[in-house]
Amino acid sequence: MVDLNYYKRINHEFYTRVGVIECAERLGAMGLETISIIGTFWPKTAPQLLDICAKDNKIHIVSSLQAGLLVNRYVEGDHRYWLADGDSDPNLELRLPPEVVNHIFSELNQLIRRMGIGF
Repeated sequence: MVDLNYYKRINHEFYTRVGVIECAERLGAMGLETISIIGTFWPKTAPQLLDICAKDNKIHIVSSLQAGLLVNRYVEGDHRYWLADGDSDPNLELRLPPEVVNHIFSELNQLIRRMGIGF
């Protein structure tokens, strides 16, 4: 049996350590528009994100290579991205088992339905 609380905690600790920027106002002040309420960007935004990182060395990119696999660096490709301003160690990664990812997505879907947010 998978300890979901353990994986939720390490997920939170990863986001906190690397400093994922989720504040819509802050991202908006950078001239950016996210695709979600948690500050996610599509691949087409990568050039703009890289430009921001080049201008401000305190900001870096976190890449989501697949559900449950986040790396603390820019990886070119058809991925989702976040900007971050914390620990920029490119060796930091978060790997969640598929059953944990499925559970987290299930919880998010339930929350979205309760909030009445449609897509």
